[in-house]
Amino acid sequence: MLVVKMKGWGLNLDKKMGQSQGATIWEFNRSSNSYWNADLRQPYRYARITPADPKDGQTVEVVLMQSPSAPEETWVDKGQGVVSVKEGV
Repeated sequence: MLVVKMKGWGLNLDKKMGQSQGATIWEFNRSSNSYWNADLRQPYRYARITPADPKDGQTVEVVLMQSPSAPEETWVDKGQGVVSVKEGV
């Protein structure tokens, strides 16, 4: 599990979906959180994390996605967060 602490909120990311172009796509922990876009009435349940293999305490860029194959124009840039890696969770 990968936990990303953002300013005022955080993401619990459960499942690594894939890696490409220096970033990793993660699926949210469904019981912990999701991000809702009220304008589009769509949940965001995936996060693109850059760099792809962050270390504990490292700052990462977070972009939210509706699906792993969502078009880039639908992505939501949420800025930076700090990673906490939880092994065996």
